[in-house]
Amino acid sequence: MKFKPHLLRNLIFFILIAIFIWYIFSHHGEFNKLVDALAQGSWRWLLLASVTQAFYYGAYSFMTQSAFSVVHLKRKFKDILPLVFGALFVNVLAPTGGQTGTILFADDAVRRKESSSKAIIANVIATASSYVAFSFILIFSIFYLRQAGLLNNYEILGSIIFIFPTVLPIVLIFTSFKNPNLTLKLLSSLYRFIVRFSKLIRHTNKLSEEWPKRISDELIEAALLVSKNKKQVIKTLLIALIAHAINVLSIFVIFIAFDYNIHYGALIAGYAFGEVARIISPQPEGIGVVEIVMAIIFTSFGVPPIQAAAISIVFRGFNFWAPLGIGFLLLKRLKSFSNNSTI
Repeated sequence: MKFKPHLLRNLIFFILIAIFIWYIFSHHGEFNKLVDALAQGSWRWLLLASVTQAFYYGAYSFMTQSAFSVVHLKRKFKDILPLVFGALFVNVLAPTGGQTGTILFADDAVRRKESSSKAIIANVIATASSYVAFSFILIFSIFYLRQAGLLNNYEILGSIIFIFPTVLPIVLIFTSFKNPNLTLKLLSSLYRFIVRFSKLIRHTNKLSEEWPKRISDELIEAALLVSKNKKQVIKTLLIALIAHAINVLSIFVIFIAFDYNIHYGALIAGYAFGEVARIISPQPEGIGVVEIVMAIIFTSFGVPPIQAAAISIVFRGFNFWAPLGIGFLLLKRLKSFSNNSTI
C-alpha cells in the first residue's frame, strides 16, 4: 500500500501530536515544579526574563540564517524561526543525537528545490559556531571555578567530553580543505569502529557502507564554502556569542526576580556547566540533568538551595519547555508538514 505524500505527512504529524501529549503527561512532575518555582518570583522580572529568552531565540535564528548564507542559501528570518523551534521539538520527541532536526532542515531545502546537502552543511556550521562561541564562556568558567577552589573532577570530565563534538567537525572541515584523502581515511576508520562497537553491544548498525564517502564529500564542499566566505563565518560566530550572552542575561534577570544578587562569574559558571550537561547528557536536551547541575553550581557559591533550584527550574521553563511548546504550535507552518508543499 502506497501513501500519498500529503496523507503520509498528516500521519507523521498526528503521530507527533500523540507523542507530544504522552511526553507532557509523563513529565507532569517537572511542570508542577515549574509552577511552584514561578510563584516564588516577581512576575514583572519573570516577564522580562521570558522576553529576554525571545531575544535569545531570535539571535539564534539570525545565527542560523547567517550559517545558511555561508553556503549560499538565502533564508528569510520568518522562515528560519519556525525551523529552529521545529528542530528543537522533533529532536526531543525523536532523539537521534540531533539528526532529526537536521533532517528537518534538509527536507525544507528539498521542498524549495535546493540542495539538501548544503542545508545539512549550514546546520553543521550553525551548531559548530554555537559550540565554538560557547567554548569561550566555558574556558572562563573553568578558570573562575579553579580560582574559587570549586572546580571538581566531574566538571573537568564534562568539559573534556564537550570538546569532542566541538573540535571534531572543525578538524574534519580543516582536513577536508587541506587533505581530502585524509578525511576519507579518518571517516572510514570511524565507520569501522562504529560497526565493531555495534557488534560488541549487539546493536544494529544503521550506517551504510557509503557513509564515509558521502560525509567526506559533504565536508569537502563545506570546507570550500567556508574558505570562500570567511567573513560570513566570523559574523555567524559573533551572533552565536551574542546569543549566549543573552541567555546569561536572562538568568541574571531571573535572579533579580528572586531578589538575590550573584557575582557575574558564578552566574556564567552556572550557565556554562548547565549547557555542558545539556549537550553531553543522554537525556534529550538534558531534561532533569541541566536543572540539577545549575543548582549545584549556584549553591556552591552560597545561593540558598531552594532559590538555586527554583531559579534553575524557571530558566529551563523559559529556555526549553516554552520553546518546545512553540515548536509544536509552529510545526504546521513548516514545509515538511504543510499540505501545500510540494516535493
